[in-house]
Amino acid sequence: MSKFESSPIVQRFNKEVNHHFADSDPHFICGVSGGVDSMTLLYLLHRQRIKTTVIHCNYQVRGAESDGDQELVEKICMMWDLDCVSLKLNPEEAEGQNFQSWARDRRYQIFRDIKHEINADYIATAHHRDDQLETILQKILRGSGLSSLKGMQVMEGDLFRPLLSFSKEEIIEFAKENHVPFRDDMSNESSKYARNFLRNEWMARLNELFPGWQKNLLSVSDRAGEFELIVKELLAQVRIDKKTIDREKLLSLNKKVWPALILQFLNDELSNHSVTTGFLDQAEKLESLQTGAELVISDDYSLMRNRDRLILNERRVEKFMERSFEMKDLAKQKSIGENTIISVIEWDKSIAHGKLQLDINSIKWPLKLRIWEDSDKIQPLGMKGSQSVAKLLANKKISAVEKNMAKVLQSFDGKIRAVIFPHATESGQIGVVSELVKCTDRTKTIVTIENISE
Repeated sequence: MSKFESSPIVQRFNKEVNHHFADSDPHFICGVSGGVDSMTLLYLLHRQRIKTTVIHCNYQVRGAESDGDQELVEKICMMWDLDCVSLKLNPEEAEGQNFQSWARDRRYQIFRDIKHEINADYIATAHHRDDQLETILQKILRGSGLSSLKGMQVMEGDLFRPLLSFSKEEIIEFAKENHVPFRDDMSNESSKYARNFLRNEWMARLNELFPGWQKNLLSVSDRAGEFELIVKELLAQVRIDKKTIDREKLLSLNKKVWPALILQFLNDELSNHSVTTGFLDQAEKLESLQTGAELVISDDYSLMRNRDRLILNERRVEKFMERSFEMKDLAKQKSIGENTIISVIEWDKSIAHGKLQLDINSIKWPLKLRIWEDSDKIQPLGMKGSQSVAKLLANKKISAVEKNMAKVLQSFDGKIRAVIFPHATESGQIGVVSELVKCTDRTKTIVTIENISE
């Protein structure tokens, strides 16, 4: 056995690779900055003949130093016959943002875009034990929940972190022993950013004041993992499916565990979507939440009550763009949904089932198509009085999740002329028109709304 093969770092690295990829031959995307951590990871991948495509992101914040990092990565890839993609990013795009957060988000977006483009399998990163300590410490200081304190995992989704058990000191020693080329990033000496502050100032003092603190802090990760297992066991008792919770079973548990269960429920389905502490603070509202009401998680998702269930709902409401139509615009059919069209036609005096027909002379133009609001009312065809759109949708048995996708057609005078359902009802209705725009013997031209098959 060679000196390289007998190295503890090589053996531990091989153990991680064999444990996770024993029966496969994965193709990795590897982010390489030119620093000692990522260059060591690249060296290990190269020596073990693991298929790797290198990505280098040059943020251009250190001038010639940044270009020197790029030059090193490109030269080594050429020497080792590795595919390399280098990109120069514009740091001005981060103006007004936390630069490190922006850089990390852009970097991973690039990794995943290229991974998809070249059909690679995983993304390998050079996170090590010191990064893990900093991550856990930051989460504690930011008030994160216990389950999140388990920190990073070696294998997490499409991310592979084979150096996670290695200390920075071990990595540097290995790199020097094996003549791995690398460059020092002097910006790491600045305590401007939170992680650098912890690394350069706090941790140095902790080493003096609390010898062995690293081991104690890493044990928090173990306790957090145990807590997560307990939460998952409880969640399994109240969960109906991936997106649904039995509300009564959840409410039967102690209120103090609701936030942890809801967080785990959301993280299982929305692994790349952040859940704010503010949302979790609202967990007690689940007890008084009415059917059809929702607790907003973000612009994209909410937790909605539908009778005895709590459902993870994609808020398509936010994605629908309000539209306006003049009469001349509808001379040709316009799409207003996946399979729904609106147009102006001459009326043949027949009442068509499965369509909405509005007398054009009863409309104040332009027509506005938008998502319905709580204050909206309509006088449904055949009724003398008005009815709230919310009640109308409930009477038509449009579910609480789906009703947020219903639309209204509003004329220029502010009156609702039609409600368009998110789908046809069992009786084939695609919506309801207002009594104020019903077709009569005098009607010659109509606005028609209909579903079309693909």
